[in-house]
Amino acid sequence: ARSSAGDNEGGVKKGGGMWESIFGGGKEEQSSTSTSLSSSSSKKKKKKSDDNANEEVKQNRQGVLNLFTLLSTRYTSMEEKQQLAILFSLISKPELQPVKEIKGLLGEIDNGTIAEIQLEVEDVLGDSDISRDYFRLSSRQGGGFASSDAQVISIEPPAPLGDDYRPAKIQTIMKPTSRILRINVVDGGEGYPVAPDVIVKQSGVSRQCEAVAIIDRKGSVSEVIVLNPGFGYGGSTARGQPTLPTVEFRERIFARQKKKKSNNGSSPKKVKPAKAVVELEYQVAGATILDGGSGYSFDSPPDVKISLPATDPDWFVAPNIYGQSMDEDENQFIAARVTKIKRGGSGVILDTDAAMRGGIGQRVTRDILRTVLRDPVALLPPSVRPELSIDKGAAFYSIKSLPRPPSKDVILPSNYRSIDPLFGGIGRAPVTKNQVTLSADQYSRLALSGAICTVLVRTALNPLELVKTKVQLGNDEEIIQYAREKAGVKSESSQPEDKPALGTTQVIQSLIEVRGPLSLFQSADVTFLASVVFGLFGFGATELFRRAFSAVFFDEAAAAANSPNEFVLLTAAGVATVLTCAAASPFELLRVRSMAQIENEGVKEIFDGFVDQNRQKRGMKTTSTSATAASASSSAMVATKGLQLDDIKPFWSSFYPIVSRELPFAVTKFLVFDLAAGNIAGLINNSNMMGSDTKIQVGVGSAGLLLSAFSGALAGIAGAFVSHPADLILTLTSASSRQEGEEKDWRVIVKELVSSDGGVLNLYAGFPARAVFFFLVIGAQFFLYDYVKTLLEVGTDDLTLVLDVFYAIRQGL
Repeated sequence: ARSSAGDNEGGVKKGGGMWESIFGGGKEEQSSTSTSLSSSSSKKKKKKSDDNANEEVKQNRQGVLNLFTLLSTRYTSMEEKQQLAILFSLISKPELQPVKEIKGLLGEIDNGTIAEIQLEVEDVLGDSDISRDYFRLSSRQGGGFASSDAQVISIEPPAPLGDDYRPAKIQTIMKPTSRILRINVVDGGEGYPVAPDVIVKQSGVSRQCEAVAIIDRKGSVSEVIVLNPGFGYGGSTARGQPTLPTVEFRERIFARQKKKKSNNGSSPKKVKPAKAVVELEYQVAGATILDGGSGYSFDSPPDVKISLPATDPDWFVAPNIYGQSMDEDENQFIAARVTKIKRGGSGVILDTDAAMRGGIGQRVTRDILRTVLRDPVALLPPSVRPELSIDKGAAFYSIKSLPRPPSKDVILPSNYRSIDPLFGGIGRAPVTKNQVTLSADQYSRLALSGAICTVLVRTALNPLELVKTKVQLGNDEEIIQYAREKAGVKSESSQPEDKPALGTTQVIQSLIEVRGPLSLFQSADVTFLASVVFGLFGFGATELFRRAFSAVFFDEAAAAANSPNEFVLLTAAGVATVLTCAAASPFELLRVRSMAQIENEGVKEIFDGFVDQNRQKRGMKTTSTSATAASASSSAMVATKGLQLDDIKPFWSSFYPIVSRELPFAVTKFLVFDLAAGNIAGLINNSNMMGSDTKIQVGVGSAGLLLSAFSGALAGIAGAFVSHPADLILTLTSASSRQEGEEKDWRVIVKELVSSDGGVLNLYAGFPARAVFFFLVIGAQFFLYDYVKTLLEVGTDDLTLVLDVFYAIRQGL
């Protein structure tokens, strides 16, 4: 506006008298008006700009508070709260820093208790004794109170919120000053022609009180104004209580009034004397701590406030002292402050002056800075403590020993979304880690997911398992012979004595043609029970032990890594397998025996038959010796009654063979799955096949589920290959236990197989069917496992912690 006005003035001068002749010298008024409008417009623009800036600061501060709320809810230990206080003290702008919240964190950490409060009286007139006795300022030096004003000192509550922290409770110590505070009229009397003299009577007074009475039109005393409170009033009784002086209202009679009375001869009008009582002045002498409270900070002690009297005494005057006028709303010449705070845990008493002056935290040394620079996730030691400072009237926290961040611009690398000069780069995708500790409910849902997927898959693929068993045993002569005949016709072998190898498809076709489609689901009931146990313990226990071992034997970073340590995975899978085998041995034994039957039998018949067979081997007699099928069935039903320990033990006779089969299978399965899934996912993500911002995650989304299925299929083939010899031996051992005569030892069976034609390859009899079976089983199993986990809210996404603290802020939470 000034520049515009100057140009106009120049234009007038350059234009000569033309403008003056046209406008009659009004150009100066026009220039003044233009300047005024321009100035008004600039003010409006400036006000709008200031409003926008204030709104931006308000929004930014709200974002900081949202972030603080989010982090303080998640991180609750004392060390974590110390780190949060350090983190938010790095915000250098006082208007954005959550000062009150940082103070609350430090109060929770210190949990101090008020131990001492002291009064501080300012030397007003150069001599503290004289200053204290300067009665005109008494109500600004802790005085001016009546005896009924018992509580005039208040203390700030602790900054932390919650029921665990309580404010301190103090009792004000008051003492009389021997001055008159006020004189209260009890009875104004009547008939006073003029205001009576006010006499305050008490012996031993050092300075007499001066007061005047005010009367109304009726001659009654309406109030008494104390001009000088005097000194030395009160004395003391035997109990230490002050003695109140008395007040006399003495009527004043002038000479002309006496002369008028004598001339009239009439008796003077009788005056009813007024009555009043005295209130002595009390002043603050100290404070007694009734309860020190909790949650106070050592280097930021709470404020202690001394209240002003409700009304100032009549004799109060607020003079100019040293050329400065006094604020009538504050106690300028007396203050109270906390001088000592006791530590909540140890009980050590700290001096607040020393804590505020020298600090109580550790300094950030060069060694600490080098450590932080070397390790991007390293934190400052929790002993480092923010300190409260005041700058231009604004309070804020800072770590004074920490170097200021560089002011120059930092070049942004291509693999970062943004970069902070103090904290470093912010990646394009948030960092994630596995949730180490799970609740019992989460573990139960994981186990249920394993049971559901195992039951569905193994029941659906029961025909393959049945065919594998029949091929291994070769005891179903009808089906085997029929399948060989079909195979011989198709192969057109020139040597009839040769027995063509049986394929899985041929045996399945033979079963359907001879016994119908339902025969493919022989032993489905026992398979269901065994699958439930294997699924519950196999997956649930592996998750439990993997997380437990990671938390115990490795640090938090390794325990929460997305790719668990192979040693932990193998150990967890091994322990879980042994536990699973112990629980599933009876069911697996019954399943193999059921599949070894030529015709399908129910669970109860298989169970009863096994108990009866073992009793016969021990020389026990059943209730019937009939050889008919009906009698045998009846005998088995009776045998289940009154089960003894010797009847139960044989159900775990195949524990070691099952462990020898399941242990290598399970360990290989989980290891190959983890390695395959991790490497394939890494290869896809590193090649950006799904885009630079999209990363495939095992078990998450359609691509993740397909990856689980493919990795599981590879793991199934590998596990089947490693465990097949043990599976064959277990099948032959279980089948031999059904036959009459002595049961074969597994070592004898191995020797017979190896010594036969084919040698070691005999240990892999039926492997193709089993490989196909587990290729489908494990692939479908991991696919369904990850899918059911997602439905039950224990999927990979649900058990992954996303280290993106700004997510909630961006979402407006």
